[in-house]
Amino acid sequence: MRPDPGRDIQEAMIAAMTLERRTAVMTQLRHKGMLLVWQQSDEHGPMTEPERAMFLIDRLYPEMPHQHRAQFQQRFTALWEAGTWHGFRRPPPFEADRDR
Repeated sequence: MRPDPGRDIQEAMIAAMTLERRTAVMTQLRHKGMLLVWQQSDEHGPMTEPERAMFLIDRLYPEMPHQHRAQFQQRFTALWEAGTWHGFRRPPPFEADRDR
């Protein structure tokens, strides 16, 4: 994966913030990142819930070791087939975006 050219600037800006502001910004970025991967899964097309789970995990944790990924995939598939798991819950829209 190619490094983000703006990452150094972003990290310097965040480091200069107060702890309270930094926490708020990081929470916002994390939530927006989750919404982005869900949007990508919607655009990808129909998937089973285990497939969607792996699609989301692959984008959120691209450096996850293959063996951990395989364990997740096996677990999600087993739970799905047993009818005890119905997939990840989509996060609600970000508060700041609701006013738009």
